[in-house]
Amino acid sequence: MSTPLVIDGSKISAESPPHLVGGKAANLRRLQELDQPVPPFYVITIDSATITNELEQAIRAAHLRCFAGGGTVAVRSSAVAEDGAKHSFAGMYDSVLGVGDIEDVLSAIKQVWASASSPRVIAYRKLHGLPLIDTGMAVIVQRMIDARQSGVCFTCDPATGSPHEIVINSLFGVGEGLVGRGFAADSYTVAKQTMKVTRELAEKQTQLLLVEEQGGLQQLEVNEADRHCSSLTDQQVQQVARAAREIEDSFGKPQDIEFCFSHEGELFILQTRPVTGLVDERNPTARNPVSSRNRVSDTRPSTSNHVIWDNSNIIESYSGVTTPMTFSFIRRAYSIVYHCFSEVMGISPRAVHEHRDAFDNMLGLFRGRVYYNLKNWYRLVRLFPGYNYNSRFMESMMGLKEPLFVEEETKQPSRMRRWFVDFPALLRLLLRSGWNFFRIRTIVERFQQHFHLHYDEWSEIDFDSMQPHELMSLHAKMEETLLWNWKAPIINDFYVMVFYGVLRKMCASWCGDESGSLQNGLICGEGGLQSDEPAKLLIRMAGIARNDNALRTLILDESVESLPVLIAGDSRFGEFNELMARYLDDYGLRCENELKLEAFSYREQPHRLYQIVRSYLSCDDATMCDVSAVEAREQEVRADAEQRCREALSQSRSWLPRRMLFKRVLRNARLGVRNRENMRFARTRIYGILRSMLRSIGQQLADEGVLDDREDVFYLTIDEVWDFVRGTAVSTDLRGLANLRRCEYDAYREETVPPPDSRFETFGMAYHRNQFRNETAPTDVSSNGSLSGIGCCPGVITGSVQVVRELSNGDGFRGDILVAERTDPGWVPLFPAFSGILIERGSVLSHSAIVAREMGIPTIVGITGLTDQLRTGQQIKMDGRAGTIEILTKD
Repeated sequence: MSTPLVIDGSKISAESPPHLVGGKAANLRRLQELDQPVPPFYVITIDSATITNELEQAIRAAHLRCFAGGGTVAVRSSAVAEDGAKHSFAGMYDSVLGVGDIEDVLSAIKQVWASASSPRVIAYRKLHGLPLIDTGMAVIVQRMIDARQSGVCFTCDPATGSPHEIVINSLFGVGEGLVGRGFAADSYTVAKQTMKVTRELAEKQTQLLLVEEQGGLQQLEVNEADRHCSSLTDQQVQQVARAAREIEDSFGKPQDIEFCFSHEGELFILQTRPVTGLVDERNPTARNPVSSRNRVSDTRPSTSNHVIWDNSNIIESYSGVTTPMTFSFIRRAYSIVYHCFSEVMGISPRAVHEHRDAFDNMLGLFRGRVYYNLKNWYRLVRLFPGYNYNSRFMESMMGLKEPLFVEEETKQPSRMRRWFVDFPALLRLLLRSGWNFFRIRTIVERFQQHFHLHYDEWSEIDFDSMQPHELMSLHAKMEETLLWNWKAPIINDFYVMVFYGVLRKMCASWCGDESGSLQNGLICGEGGLQSDEPAKLLIRMAGIARNDNALRTLILDESVESLPVLIAGDSRFGEFNELMARYLDDYGLRCENELKLEAFSYREQPHRLYQIVRSYLSCDDATMCDVSAVEAREQEVRADAEQRCREALSQSRSWLPRRMLFKRVLRNARLGVRNRENMRFARTRIYGILRSMLRSIGQQLADEGVLDDREDVFYLTIDEVWDFVRGTAVSTDLRGLANLRRCEYDAYREETVPPPDSRFETFGMAYHRNQFRNETAPTDVSSNGSLSGIGCCPGVITGSVQVVRELSNGDGFRGDILVAERTDPGWVPLFPAFSGILIERGSVLSHSAIVAREMGIPTIVGITGLTDQLRTGQQIKMDGRAGTIEILTKD
């Protein structure tokens, strides 16, 4: 029986492939047998080498049978070795797409045959040690789908070899734009078990479309509205993933699958081949060279090195653009401080050393914005006992809206190791943690003594009189004596994280607190917080000014920049000036963005304090200038929360032990929060010292012509400055470096490039091919326009909102409800000027939430979309206990 020259795809038998129809056609037939949606096709078999009259007639007959209704086709290679387990030959042979006329089909078949001996194929064969002459080339003629979307699907992660994920890349139009021309494409990762979809969208400017009538492909621009949209819906992604999973199960190994969707939304599977060049997860060093096809597109990021970034909480301290100097300092500070904390809590030096990469990379910087590297934070929390509980407490402290699941990094230890190595280590850790908790008062007191011993000395130094090398030595001493001994604040933060988390659970389960805000009222009115003293001091000044017509007139009518000179030199205002001088001495290092080294403190710009006093005087409510009224409001909130707890606990059969345990946890939570706020003020002070040092050396570098301006020092890193002093700099053009960075960071501030989302993922090289977008971001905006967040301090307020972007535009508040994207300790003096506070970012344990709660001001934080939804003057109703905002009037 003679070998057929042409075979319809549906007639290929199990005995035919691959020696007759080639690897690609054999795989297509298997897909048909799996009932996958494969476009019809026929195959010119391997035994054919030239188009004889007999072969031409067979092709014409097959074409008429398969495509009776006409239409365009794709003419593709199907060599014996093609699409094999070891060698894909991806992109080596020619494919001719969008072929319409039968005469063009015959020409395309010849072109595909000729490509078997092309230089690139010969080079590929030589590279892989294959025979230089192909053993045979079949050709597939297949219906060409007029695709709305096309893509490639890997049933494993092609970069890491992980079998737990499906990776899909897609774009609009025909798939040749993705696999052949490298157009920008969206990337989707699907968890095989849960089918959860993670998206990374690209800006898709170009697409290839099929020209049905004339044949061929046409390159066109993607519609403006579609460029930033997902090319596939989640349902389509999951449809592809389900089909891919079935195909992989049948073939028994990871597959590389091409697919498309028609304009009617019908899925078609165009081909499948084994994924080649995979990493062996059990032996990652045994990596085969990953083929260019496995990378799919030169415009999408790698799917390895997956990192999740979030700034939900850190934005309170580092909002907007942060300079290189500040980031270089805080990155090192975080590493040192948490390294010390782990050791003092009993983590073994070996474990600390093994996690040094996580310690050194707890933070990231994207377009000038600071982010937490969440995976590294979770890795470090896992070092401590009670990971499942502590990770949730950490999420609450950070204000995370979405918890992060981090897979175990190591295999389960043996029973012998668990009992004789891990259990003693866990016991030691628990004992050390308990001992530190028991001694927390002593630890905090010793820290404060140690801090003031050095701070009092350094605060008297005239940095302008010191030489650069002397400033460098002083900075090294500060790092050694303070940063490496910054254990107490972090131990206390851990203490707060645990006890506040336990208190919250008790309030929910024992006291029936469905809103999740009762514990906040219990923390209110504790007293002894250094962080709310500045606001109360300013309220006293405002009270004095309200009762002194001359002083009040000056503050309200004169330019705020002139007030320090006009008032400080006037003997009529002695009591006011005394309080102002006290404020500048004790709290003058506070300011907006006070943890940014480039910020200016109130000591440097005292007129901003007068602006805050003016805001108090502008309020119609006289109690805004009455400290006793503020304190009474605090105690009222606290008493109400305590009464609710007493009533709820008394109804339990085991009320006595519950009440005793509840009181102990509450006492510890209050102590921890108070210690936390007071030690944060120590941090503010040390930042003020460092800020003065850096401005001094910046001035000296500017005087010497090394920099153009004193402030340019903040566009260098701390190491770049000291390397220039000590002679270890790899670049000595500090002026050029600072100017380059200033231009870059000015663009970030002007947002010529959009800022990153508050939470996003990166793959591969973080700054390369990643979009810094969170396409699955949660929203708290309901269909009726109301908003919701986390209630921090109870109270129902109805009034107009005042949207404040920066403190510099915060003049003339009149008891409105403050609306802000974020706040920091520098905003606290303004809080009493408002009847309620709404903050888009932050958590229940953020500084501003604690102080607002202490003042008894109804407060809600963590409100997604707040500053996008509200405009100054809109009327709203806010419930600080339930965490809800009802919008009463539109723009």
